Amino acid sequence: MIFDNKSFKTFLTILSIFSGLNLALAQRPAWLEEYNEHQAYKDIYVVKKINNTNGTYSSFLVDKNGKKLTPAYRDIGKFSNGLAEFVTFENHKGALGMHGYLNKNGRIIIPPIHRGAGDFQNGITYVIYPKGKQMGLSYLDTLGKEIYKVPVELFPNDFLINKAKAAYVAYHDCQEDFIWYVNDNVTTLNWKFGKYTEADIKKAKEPFRFYYKGKYGVVDNNLILRVPVALDDIDLIYKHSGRGLARVRYGDKFGYISSKTGEVVIPFIYEDTQKPSLGRYWVKKGGKWGCINKKGETVIPFLYEYAGRFMDENRASVSLNGKFGHIDTTGRVTTPIIYQSASYFKHGVAMIQLDNKYAYIDTSGKVITKQWFSEAQPFREDMVETQRFGLFYEVLPDGSVKFKRISGYWKGGLILLGLLLLAIAPWRFFKARMKGNR
Repeated sequence: MIFDNKSFKTFLTILSIFSGLNLALAQRPAWLEEYNEHQAYKDIYVVKKINNTNGTYSSFLVDKNGKKLTPAYRDIGKFSNGLAEFVTFENHKGALGMHGYLNKNGRIIIPPIHRGAGDFQNGITYVIYPKGKQMGLSYLDTLGKEIYKVPVELFPNDFLINKAKAAYVAYHDCQEDFIWYVNDNVTTLNWKFGKYTEADIKKAKEPFRFYYKGKYGVVDNNLILRVPVALDDIDLIYKHSGRGLARVRYGDKFGYISSKTGEVVIPFIYEDTQKPSLGRYWVKKGGKWGCINKKGETVIPFLYEYAGRFMDENRASVSLNGKFGHIDTTGRVTTPIIYQSASYFKHGVAMIQLDNKYAYIDTSGKVITKQWFSEAQPFREDMVETQRFGLFYEVLPDGSVKFKRISGYWKGGLILLGLLLLAIAPWRFFKARMKGNR
C-alpha cells in the first residue's frame, strides 16, 4: 500500500498521540483511582472526591506517593505564581466556605478569611469580603499584602450584600463569584477581560475607562480595578475636566478621579462643576458655588449664586444676593459686589452694569471710561464697540473712547429732516415770490 507524504505524517501523529496516552496511563499512580478528579503539578497533585449520591465533595493536596499534605477542603484551585486558592469547610472562626491561598507544600500563606478570590496573575490576585453592608474588593500580592482596596463605600447603593447572588460551577467553589442585577443587567464587582481588551488596557497611556450597560468603570495597566462599574458618567472629552483630574458622576452628584491613577480623589458630593482654571475648581454644593483645589480642599467658601471662570488676570465674576463683582483666586473681593452684571476680564478690562448703563473697569475695580453707555459688550479683541444716545463709540483697553459712527435711527432721522426741508423749501420760495409780486 502506498501513502502520500501528507497521509503518512497524519498517521505518525495519531500513532504518537496514542503512544503518549498509553504511556501516561502506564505512569499514572494507582492511588489516583480513589479520586474523581485530579490535576498534576510535577510531584504534587490536587485531587477531589465526589459523592454523587448526596452531592458532598472534598479536595486534598497530595504528594507523588498519594500522601495527603493538607486536611480536606471543599475545593482547591489551580496553582499560579506558586499559590493555589482553596476553600474551607469551616475556618478558624467557624465561618463556612471561606477562601484563602496555600503553597505546594500545603502551607497556608493567605488565611481563609475571604468570601471570594481569584487566580494570581503577575503576582497579583483579588479577594472579595464583607465590608459593612457591601461586598469589598482588594488586590493582594503573593505574601497577602494589600496592594489596593477598591473604595466601594463611595458607591453606597451598589454591591450590597443583601442583593448579591453567589455563582459558581458545581463542585468547584474556587470559581465562585458574586453578581448583582442592575436595571435587569448582570454586573459584578471584579471584572475579567478578554485577551484583546487586556492588550489594549496594558498599552493604554492612562487608566482604561470602560463602559458596560449604562455604567462606567476604570482599570489600570496592571488590570487592577480602580473604580468599580458603578459610575453613571465620565467626562471623556474633558469638557468639565483638566489639571490632572477627570469629572465623574455617581447618581446625581459629581466628583473627580485622577487622570494618572484612575482613583477617586474627590468624592461625589457636588451638584455641578465647571472646567478648572488657574488651579481652581468651581463646584456647587447646597445651591451655592465655591472653589476647591485638586486635593478637594475648600479654598473659596460656598457663597455665590453664580461664578465665572478665573481668567489670566486672576479674576472671576461672581454673584452674591443678586449683585455682581469680582474676586481673585484667594477669594478676595477685587470689584465691589454691587453691580447688575460684571463680565469676565480681557486685556485687563471688564464690563460692568449699573442702573441699566454700562462702563469698563480695570483689575483694581476702578472705572476707566468717563462715559456710561446704553449698550456695550465685554472685550474679545483689542477694542469693543459701544453705544450712547444712538451714537457708536470705539473703546480701547486703556479706557479711551473714540466716536465711530451714528446709528441707523440717527441716519433715518436725518434723512427725514432732509426730506422735510426739501418739501418746505419750494413752498417758502413760492410764498416769498408771491409776496414780491404784490
